[in-house]
Amino acid sequence: MQKGCAMRIDKDFKEFCKRGQSKYFFINCISTLIFNPCFHSVCLFRLAGFFQKIRLSPLSKVIWYINRLLFNVDLDWRADIAGGFVLVHGLGTVIGRGVHSTGKLTVYQGVTLGGSYGRVKNEGGIERTMPLLNDDVIVYTGASIFGPVTIKAHTIIKAGQIVTSDI
Repeated sequence: MQKGCAMRIDKDFKEFCKRGQSKYFFINCISTLIFNPCFHSVCLFRLAGFFQKIRLSPLSKVIWYINRLLFNVDLDWRADIAGGFVLVHGLGTVIGRGVHSTGKLTVYQGVTLGGSYGRVKNEGGIERTMPLLNDDVIVYTGASIFGPVTIKAHTIIKAGQIVTSDI
């Protein structure tokens, strides 16, 4: 398991600030806190995950639903996404419950990360049905990753690409 929710949101926030429009890091940070709906969506995702960890699943589902209504993203609160998660124009993004990332992850608009019925991969006694994304993966607009695939570190998934096997 990854570190706690606070550590993850801290890494998420730093990644968002690095990508800001201003050459001044401080201004990017203030702008991200106040005006960036994608960061707000990631915060709601982390909050829902926190409530899941402390066994308040109904509250997690409510926060997931609010996130879906406000920002048009479907980020399952049970997904295990490491710190450094950045949504860029997150509209229409779907991340399933068993998706796991081990490091920085950048996801653009309309991306789907999820399972595929009937496909199971057994790694070290753990059965996976959803993607595993290693450190510093970028998934561009409209790409889809289905099933128990492993995406190695520093991989770029091109726009519109459909991935169903390991990269």
